[in-house]
Amino acid sequence: MMLLAILTGVVIYMASGMVYYSILGNRWVELLKIKPEQPNYGLLTLVTFLTSTVLYSLLRLFEVETLLDGAFIGGAVGIIVALAYAKDFIFGLGANSLKASAVFVIAVGYHVIALTIIGAVMMLFL
Repeated sequence: MMLLAILTGVVIYMASGMVYYSILGNRWVELLKIKPEQPNYGLLTLVTFLTSTVLYSLLRLFEVETLLDGAFIGGAVGIIVALAYAKDFIFGLGANSLKASAVFVIAVGYHVIALTIIGAVMMLFL
């Protein structure tokens, strides 16, 4: 059951990224002035698998029992990711402009939304 929960988390994380960035990706690319390239899917899948494993472990550690609690833990992890991004943003990764702020919001929004959903869905496997 554990592996199925983690793999489901991986699929949800990647699928939600595809949906999220199909909506906001063009704006994100335009703001960053980058040329989208083919990502390293192997490394991307590994990092996504590790993220899903950590979230699953936290749900087990905190003995979460409801979908709402799972969503809360997932959202909390998403907020931690957002805070890590914010620290980099404050130290100059962003150009302290409206454009940089939009890039920040788009990037962290994905993780907060996806991890909240994954936390709730994983509860179906616990």
